[in-house]
Amino acid sequence: MGTHVVVGYDGSPEAVSAVRWAAVAAHRLGAELRVVHVWGLQGQLDVPPLRTASAYVRQGAQEVADEGAQVAREQSPGLAVTAVLDDGPPARTLVGLAQDARLLVVGRQGAGRLSGVLLGSVSLGVLQHAPCPVVVVPRTQVAPQPTGHVVVGVDGSAASFAAVDAAVTGADAIATSTATRLTVVACWQEPPTNRSLVSWLAEQPGTSPADLARQAAERALDAALVRLAGAEGVTVDGVVAEGPAARVLAQHAERADLLVVGTRGLGGLGGLVLGSVSQWLVARAACPVLVARGAA
Repeated sequence: MGTHVVVGYDGSPEAVSAVRWAAVAAHRLGAELRVVHVWGLQGQLDVPPLRTASAYVRQGAQEVADEGAQVAREQSPGLAVTAVLDDGPPARTLVGLAQDARLLVVGRQGAGRLSGVLLGSVSLGVLQHAPCPVVVVPRTQVAPQPTGHVVVGVDGSAASFAAVDAAVTGADAIATSTATRLTVVACWQEPPTNRSLVSWLAEQPGTSPADLARQAAERALDAALVRLAGAEGVTVDGVVAEGPAARVLAQHAERADLLVVGTRGLGGLGGLVLGSVSQWLVARAACPVLVARGAA
């Protein structure tokens, strides 16, 4: 596991929130924080008539990176912070700098379109390709006041097991002096019926589509709880809830410090790219959302 946390910074209010959250998390994880500002003009300005302008632009870009690092130092005095200035496509650059990182943190929305009601190309690129868990921080999360509550969604898939593992790291990142509470939520909905299902159910007396869906959610929850049996420093509880996954998870995370989901899953927690449930939660959840890197 890496020894540093990477956070993207572009000077926007959303990025300030992301840096503050990342500074607190890095401090609690005992990790170094690298505040990254990506500028994309170096190659375009590296011609004789524009070299003087390039120097001024680079100086300004460095000042943005240094400003982000200062925000982190003020948030967590004593934290080891490095300001990083790099050039290139923002998503690819952040992903490259996050190799061996414990977390990659970005703001929900900013000058670089890190997110929004519909995720922009940078956030999608980061969420799809980052080698480590990604945390997307909403603008309102200016100065974390942890309650010690983490919520994680599971559906029995390999991706949701990755989310369960990442939830333990997330719990460490928001841990307080009191025990951290980790709530595992498995959602279910009655599936639409079809002829094959009706025929199969006719051979299974007392079984309904709702029963099958609920039982699958119960199995997913049980498997997650077994996986968390050895987790230290956290109190684990589980919930099986009926309803659309995005809505149910958002409701359970309304007062949480962190919501954890996977990038791919069986029940809609993900998809071939970032699935609709994860995308909805990243864009709208009341708390920071940690997206775990799922299995292919």
